[in-house]
Amino acid sequence: MRLPTLPRVIGISDVLQALTHRTVDWSKTDPLMPAQKRILAVIIDEIRHMPSESLYLPMPKDPRLERIAQAILDDPGSMRTVDQWAAIGSLSSRTLRRLMHAETGMGFREWRQQAQLTHALEMLARGVSVMDVAYSLGYAAPSHFIAMFRRAFGDSPAHYFSSRQPF
Repeated sequence: MRLPTLPRVIGISDVLQALTHRTVDWSKTDPLMPAQKRILAVIIDEIRHMPSESLYLPMPKDPRLERIAQAILDDPGSMRTVDQWAAIGSLSSRTLRRLMHAETGMGFREWRQQAQLTHALEMLARGVSVMDVAYSLGYAAPSHFIAMFRRAFGDSPAHYFSSRQPF
């Protein structure tokens, strides 16, 4: 019963959701009962077999990268160039790219797009229109945003939300 060795974002199936709700009242100090061990085994099996979601945004630890990351999160639609982002952290663009990959496992451009996707999902979940989300992220047209969203999630924003159940 081994879990994945690397962190990842997964969806929550109905089975996994129901089983985790069962564990809430379990004692934190008493040994697990046989039935609890079986439930735990199913939870672990569900986690092991859940596909990874496209959205994962690891945060860098280096203070210079933290400044850049926070600036991106504060203004995900900014049209700054990589050199301008690097200047925020007092880095060269080459160092920015190298450090971002070393700390997050993602290239700078990929990390920034994930930050934008996170922001987009939050806005869309609040009911903001696709057009307003697209413009807030600096896209020239909603269709460009929809194409990027579809590449990342395999679906349009409207279908993405209609196919997921609230928790």
